[in-house]
Order: sequence, then C-alpha cells, then structure tokens
Amino acid sequence: MSGYDSFELPEITDDDIRHASQLLDLPSDAFYGPDGDDPRQDAIKCMDSIDVAACPGSGKTTLLVAKLAILARKWSSPTRGICVLSHTNAARHEIENHLGGTSEGQKLLGYPHYIGTIHGFVNEFLALPYLRSSGYSSILFNSEISKQKILSYSKGGKQLPRYFYNKIKEEKLRLDAVCNAIYIGSELDIKISSGNIDFQLKRKGAKKDGSFNILDQWKKDILESGYAAYGDIFAYGQKMLTEYPGIISIIRGRYPMLFIDESQDNSNEQIDILNRIFMNEGSSVVRQRFGDGNQAIYDFWGEKEAIIDAFPALNPIELPNSHRFGQSIASLADPLGLNPCGLKGAGPKYSLNSGLCDRNTIFLFDEDNIGNVLGAYGDLILDIFSEQEANSDWFRAHAVGNIHKPAKEVKEAKFPRDVKHYIDTYDHELNKADPKPNSFLQYLSAGKSLSEQQGETYPMIEKIAEALLRLSSYSIEQKVIERRRYKHRYVLDLLKQDSDCWFREKYLGLINKLAVDNYIPGKEEWEKKWCKPIKVLAKKIVGAEELKAEADEFLKWDDGLFSSTEKDQITKPRNNIFLHSKNGREISIKVGSIHSVKGQTHTATLVFETFWNAHNLKKLLPWLSGDSSGWKRGSGTQQKSRLKSHYVAMSRPTHLLCLAMKRKHINDDMLVALKGNGWKVCEMLKDGQQISL
Repeated sequence: MSGYDSFELPEITDDDIRHASQLLDLPSDAFYGPDGDDPRQDAIKCMDSIDVAACPGSGKTTLLVAKLAILARKWSSPTRGICVLSHTNAARHEIENHLGGTSEGQKLLGYPHYIGTIHGFVNEFLALPYLRSSGYSSILFNSEISKQKILSYSKGGKQLPRYFYNKIKEEKLRLDAVCNAIYIGSELDIKISSGNIDFQLKRKGAKKDGSFNILDQWKKDILESGYAAYGDIFAYGQKMLTEYPGIISIIRGRYPMLFIDESQDNSNEQIDILNRIFMNEGSSVVRQRFGDGNQAIYDFWGEKEAIIDAFPALNPIELPNSHRFGQSIASLADPLGLNPCGLKGAGPKYSLNSGLCDRNTIFLFDEDNIGNVLGAYGDLILDIFSEQEANSDWFRAHAVGNIHKPAKEVKEAKFPRDVKHYIDTYDHELNKADPKPNSFLQYLSAGKSLSEQQGETYPMIEKIAEALLRLSSYSIEQKVIERRRYKHRYVLDLLKQDSDCWFREKYLGLINKLAVDNYIPGKEEWEKKWCKPIKVLAKKIVGAEELKAEADEFLKWDDGLFSSTEKDQITKPRNNIFLHSKNGREISIKVGSIHSVKGQTHTATLVFETFWNAHNLKKLLPWLSGDSSGWKRGSGTQQKSRLKSHYVAMSRPTHLLCLAMKRKHINDDMLVALKGNGWKVCEMLKDGQQISL
C-alpha cells in the first residue's frame, strides 16, 4: 500500500482557459476558434484518460503547456503531483520559456511534480535506486564508454564469444550492437539488437560456447568501474519493479495524473515499463497522451513499430487544423503522412509585406555545384522576405537532412549521402538537442552554442559544471557522483563540504571567465595554464587523490572545434550556422538533422537529399509529384521510415518549403508532374547562378 488516499482532479472551466491564454500571451479565444468549435477546448477540459491526435502546427504543445498551467494553479496537494514525460526535454523547455516567470511555472518545475524524459524518470526512480541497493553507488550511463571498455576487454586477451564472432564475420551483426548489448527481463537476460536482427542469450541454458557468461562478466566489470550502457536503464528499471513491486503503488500515489508527449514515438520497451508503472491492474492514474502517428521517427532506422497499446487508441480527440502554415504547404506535406488526414492549412500567423506566396521550390544540382545549394536557398529567402521580416523575432530559416552523421568513405553512387556534403563545416556532434560531448572542450562548445541560441549564460554554466563532474568521475577511487538535474548547484554543494573556500572561489572564477566573460583560451594556453588547475578542481569536487588516464584524454585539445583569432584566443564555436549575404543583407540558416527539428516551427525549411539504402527524395517522388499510382510502393518498412521523417521535415515551415535534389533524378515527365503539383523548380548552374525550369 502506498498510503495515499484517492485523489480528485480539479475541473477546468472556460475562465481557466482564458486565464491560461493570457499567461501565454494568446488571444482569449485561442483554444476556441472563430466559430467556437475548435476541438482543442475539449482536449484541454477533459480530465479522463484520453489520446489527442494532433496534426503538425495544431497547437499541441501550446495546449499542453496551457493545461499544465491551469492544473498548477488549481493543484492543492503539496506531496502529490503531475508527471509529464517525453523523449526530450522539449515540454520542460516550453514551460521554462513561457511560464518560467510565473507562479504556475515555478510550481510545475519543482516538487512534487516531474517534467522530463522517459529515460530520466526511469533512471531516477527505478534504475539508479536498484543499482545502489545492489552495491553500485555511482553509475554513469554512457554507451560509448561501455563500448570502448568491451573492446578493450576483447583486445586484452579475452576473445569475443564465438556466437557473436560468427555473426559479425557473416556481416549480420554490427560490432557496436554487441558492445551495447542490454539486459532485459526479470532474469536480466542479454538482448542484442541490430537493425532487423533481434536475439537474446538467456541466463538459464546459456550457449555451450560461453557467450552469455563472457558478456555477462564484461557487463559486471563495467558496472564495477562505474558505467553502464544507456539501454540498460530500462532493464534495471524492470528489475526494480520485479524485486520491489511496492514501488509501483508509491509512484502511482505520488503521480495521480500522467501526460505523455510525442506518444507516437514510444517503443514497445517504453510502453511496457510505463504501463507497468502507471496503468496495469486497475490503476486509477489518469493518462493523457499527445502525438501524431504520422510523425513517428524517434527511433525509426530499423526499429519495429510499437504494437502494444499503440498510439492513438480508438476514438481519440483529433486536432486536424494546422495554424502553422497555409494550404499550399499543407497540400505538399499531407500525402507523405502514412494516414493522410486531409491536412488543412489555417495559417500562417504572420503575413508577408511582399505578398509573395506559393514559392515552394525544388533546387536541382549536380555533383560539381552542390556547394551552391544553400546560397541559392538564401537568395530565395532574401527575395521573398523583407529586411524587417528577416530581422523579426519569428523568423527562422533551417536546412535539414535525414542523414547527418558523415561516413568515412562514400561511393559516388551514394553522393550526396549526408548533410556534410552540402556544407563541409557541419559538425553532427553539436546538432543534438541535449548534447552529450566526449571532451571538456566539446562541453564548452555545446554550452556556448546553447547560450547563443537562448541569449542566456546559464546553459554555458551548466555545461561547465557537467564537464567538471564528468572529469571527476575518472577518479582512481570509486567516488559517488549522483545524477542531479542542476549540475552547477551540485558542484557548489560538493565544494561547500570542504572547509577551504579557496576551491569554491576558483570554481566561480572559472565560471566567470568561461561563461560570463565568454573567454576560452587557445591551444597553447589551454595545455599549459588551464588543464592542470581544472584537474585539481575536479579531484577536489569528489575528494579524490588522483585521476585515471582517461582524464587527460578528456581534457585533450581539439584543433577543429573552435575558430581562433591571430592571438590564438577562441572567438566562436562551430554552431552549424550558414551565413548568407546578398546586396548588403545577411541571414543565418541553421543546418541540422530532421530529428533535431522535430516539434519546431520554422519560417523557411530546406530539405536536403540524403542517402539511406537509396536516395530518399528520389524514392519519394510519387508523393512529391502527385502520382498516386506510385504510392503503392510505400508499403515496405524503409519507405514508411522515409515518409515519416520527411513528413516531419516538410511540415515545419510557416511560409516557404524547399527541397534539394539531384538533377539526373528528374526527367522531363517528372519535371512537368512536379510543377503541376505546385512546386517551382530551379536548376543550379556551374557558375553559382540558377534558372527556373
């Protein structure tokens, strides 16, 4: 028994909705529509378990934030709260951005509520408590480190098990899948996944070649050193639920209401553990899920779609009208949905002074002029948007591709394979919404980029603190480094435990220099003057006598990470921004992956052609040209993946949608079909110019 009484959820009224609209700086009828029949008012008032199926730009995130603000205002319990889970911290960031300065926002961001990622929740409430109760006091979930340790074991005299080796030799299994094998089930069997291949080694009846025993020992050795693979979080979470089932009633009592955002991206593994925690066996928890089945791309490459408790359930509340874009973009994007909903464009919010519209363009390029694509896109933007519009707070120009991590070698037939073929300065490591760098300098670079984007120093401060804690984890002695939400505060708490305030002052001096003064030294200064004091500070944070050799590697200089002045002082990190100028005007185009912009709204979006088993946009030509007879070829798993990801990409912009494709993929008949379906087509020339076809 949890000791919690039954809980009565508050009622949401029209007055509550109007108050929330005012908090979010929205019109009083924002959730009602001009005719008062907007289904969003039903979704915001409902206090039963429901699924909300929302099309791109329907205001789903705004609705969720408004509903949470209302609930926070009317919530009476000081010990029982609301749980909001998703794959990223987007919901938390939205609350911080829109409600951070309000009493409602402050309530939501603190106890007893929880707003964060699914992995973060399972880690904090289940996996880490289980590992600590098993004697592992300090564990960092890092798949890359786990992989490197397993590789070091295999090179250190222990051979990979024959069962694995044969599969690798036959090219049926990637080596990194073996290295990141995860435990599953109540018996902690070992599961290996690679693309469409799934198999598991059971603790009972292990193979005669000792595959399970060897890999199991390696996993235990990694735990002893303070690490585990990221995929192990759910495994140890399940183990906690099995061995200590009373935790379920405690969590349900603590959180009588659960929201799941981007629910279409839940895997079977995630749904299983969330249902086990919150929903199974007559639970009284009210669950409300939000998402869009056409945008399920979180783990799309080779992953199987969720088949248990799939989203949406029968009779969801549907939000079919997009307030992001007009009908021209809606008509181009809708066919790519696996379940086209007749997407209706009820936007955009801002009209253009130029009056130009329907300029959605396909840029055709050859291998020798692909570098001009972003410039042509920039020219088009400057032609359409006035200087005032391009400098407005709402203006966002992006360019994205489905594949953004470069390969070491690319065959000519696969060109262009990834985003880097369009802009050679692109750094995929800096494109993550919540970067997990592998060096101290990468933390600094990520922090600078986040601070520039948000206009605040705090993201940089948090990344510096996170880097110091990571460095401290390389202590010779195994020290306890807890996972805390606020890293800077945690470092200060650790340093307060020492009577010598000199180290705390040194840490604050480091923060002031790097974050407030925005100063990062050059290579020589970094190696001679900075590395040693930072190591001393890291050791003091955990009270360690010495750090492992990995600490020096973590502090190693990266020649390509920052650009420098003549004085060898850092001026700017790589930030994946393409600057384009024309006739004295300049705009910034943010370059990234389709995954990185999911949930975002852009003013203009360019979608790059990339390669995954085939050129993606080439395979989508029937959907792009209006050839419905070609849609029958979309039944395969790979084609569904392409449709989902490019549906996401093409539904981001409010005003301008562009594609970049290889010229030789478009014949004369296809050219006519594309133009007839609403596309403008522009061919790149070798001299950097373009002509309309």
